[in-house]
Amino acid sequence: MLKIKNNHFKDDRSSQIVSWGHWFTLFNIFVVIILGSRYLFIADWPRTFMGRFYAIISAIGHFSFLTFITYLILLFPLSFFIYSSRWQRIIATVIATVGISLLVLDIDVFSHFRMHLNLSIWKLFSSQNASFLSAEFIAIPFILLIEILFSVWSWKKLRSLSKRRRYAKPVVILFIVCFVSSHLIHIWADANFYRPITMQRSSLPLSYPLTARHFLERYGFIEENGYRDRLAQEGNPFAMAIEYPLGHIAYDEPKVKQNVLMIVIDGWNSKLLTNNMPWLNKFAQENIQFTNHYGASNEAYLNDFSLFYGLDPNYYNSILTGHKPSVLLDVVAKQHYSLGLFATDGFAEPLYRNALLSNFTLPEPKKQTNKQVTDNWMAWHDEQNKLENHAPLFSIIQYSLSDKNKKISLNDYEIAAKKLDQYLESLIAYMQLSNAYDNTVIVITGTNDVDVDEGKKIVTHNNGSIFNRESIKVPLIMLWPNKDSAQIGKITTQTDIMRTLMQDVFLVTTPAKQYSQGQNLFYNSNNRPWIVAGNENEIAALYEDKTIVLDAFGRSKIYNLEGKLQKGETISLPIFLQIVTENRRFMVVDN
Repeated sequence: MLKIKNNHFKDDRSSQIVSWGHWFTLFNIFVVIILGSRYLFIADWPRTFMGRFYAIISAIGHFSFLTFITYLILLFPLSFFIYSSRWQRIIATVIATVGISLLVLDIDVFSHFRMHLNLSIWKLFSSQNASFLSAEFIAIPFILLIEILFSVWSWKKLRSLSKRRRYAKPVVILFIVCFVSSHLIHIWADANFYRPITMQRSSLPLSYPLTARHFLERYGFIEENGYRDRLAQEGNPFAMAIEYPLGHIAYDEPKVKQNVLMIVIDGWNSKLLTNNMPWLNKFAQENIQFTNHYGASNEAYLNDFSLFYGLDPNYYNSILTGHKPSVLLDVVAKQHYSLGLFATDGFAEPLYRNALLSNFTLPEPKKQTNKQVTDNWMAWHDEQNKLENHAPLFSIIQYSLSDKNKKISLNDYEIAAKKLDQYLESLIAYMQLSNAYDNTVIVITGTNDVDVDEGKKIVTHNNGSIFNRESIKVPLIMLWPNKDSAQIGKITTQTDIMRTLMQDVFLVTTPAKQYSQGQNLFYNSNNRPWIVAGNENEIAALYEDKTIVLDAFGRSKIYNLEGKLQKGETISLPIFLQIVTENRRFMVVDN
């Protein structure tokens, strides 16, 4: 008889503890939703009603789910093992305080870096005393106090709260509806590339909205492989929103406008220039050559992106999804230049058709040889020169030394370089005869996007994730009217070229930090501890003695100059802050 009474007492106490746990969880759901709403103001606020509606219901559904699942996993099972209401409330209060404190810390980290708190970032900040988080740590005792007060009050008022259970049910149903509908809406948005919704994918912590692309493809709701094709053409729909440029681009009208010719050679490196291109090598020595120049990536389209936009490759998807043209070509158009575009692939890359040249009408891409491209440019240039009082000329020529889709022999690769050397010689000779030579800025650079296997004598394209010095080093040669020939050994990078043209050719007066991450090639700046390279998902800071690679989650790897991973070395907090702050400069952080 005594045992039965004891069991009845335990069941009754467990029932009370479970009932109290529900009200305590509901209270914390409201607290977490209120605090979590800050993410909506930190991240880019959508401009459409559907985007804003999704932002609100996803925040409500996500934070209510996180809070409830925490209760279900950590507290609910304890209700049947710990029969002391005091200990149950102490444990619940501690768990709630820890959870909300982590949320507050994550909000601050997200507001600074657009990254969420993870183990790597936590280790970095906790071990090196991140001062900007001190205010959040001060808030922890107040959070604990609020949790204690509510836990005590709700236990005392449990009987009266239980009578008001009917008011809680509609609220719980609302949370469930918000959670389910937000995932269904995201499935639709992801399948239809609806960016006002998909760009919010990383706005909330521990958020993994459903996509169901394979399911939709399997049952014919979307075209098979259509998503991947569209992804390549329009960029990652989850890319962060950016503001580019950061301000209005102003410039002084040049008294005498110089012509500009930009020559970009894919599959190029310094060794090829020295050993297989004698005319161009001599041309480099007689003009301006930057001997310590690096591309922003060893993938051609990303390197070209940095060349024309002045931004590191991490911004590529944001530019592509936003269809944002380069301010360089915007200034070219506003200063009434005649634009000539010539490429071996007809500028088939999405970078050109959906972003860089999206304001221009382009013909269908057509493959051409390097010789055909050279001849077409000469014909265009001759046509322009025949016009009376013709506009200044801005032209881009893109050559290629290898086929991106297959291996070629080292011998064929070197022969292609020798032939291109001859084409460039004839092109420059033509310019000299047309009297345009003395008033033309010529920039010759390229992308080192190939791997040369000296043993097997073959050349293949790399995977774009190699950041050792030799894999991204590329020649930079300039002919600049009224500038003396020089061999310049300071470290320069592809993002520097756009800024130099903007300031020294087009006389842009807007501060360069509002449209570029590069430096002026002709400024004697000694305050450059590192240069940036990268791909769509990683950023690499190249120091004199090491390379630090950060991914989108803030996880870091450190390599020596030979590309060997340094397992025992960790990134310092000041360096982390410098790299991430620079990489997030154009990011939209609030409304």
